Amino acid sequence: MYPDMDQKNNALKAAPPENEFTIRCPRLGHQINFAYCRSENLGLPCFKTLDCWFSYFDVHAHLKEKLTEEDFKKIFLCTVKPKIFSLMGLIEQAKERKDNKE
Repeated sequence: MYPDMDQKNNALKAAPPENEFTIRCPRLGHQINFAYCRSENLGLPCFKTLDCWFSYFDVHAHLKEKLTEEDFKKIFLCTVKPKIFSLMGLIEQAKERKDNKE
C-alpha cells in the first residue's frame, strides 16, 4: 500500500462538507445534507449522525466542538431501548384499554 494514501485516508477534514454534498439517509430514504442531520432532532443532531457521516469528515470532533457536553451525551451516549420494548409497551396499553372497555 502507498504511504501517502494511508495518510490521506486517516486525515479527515474537521469541517463538514458544503450543503450541496448529500448522502442517503437510512431513516428517510432519500438524499440529505449535513445541515439537515445537524438540526433534525428539535434543533439537535439526529442520533445517527455519527454513523452516517464518519467516513466523510471528522464528524465526532466537529460535534464535540459545537454541542454542549450534556447534549452530546444525551444524543450519542444514551442507550436506546430496542424497538421490541416499545412494541411490548404498546401491546400492554392496548390490552389495558380493551379490559377497561369491557
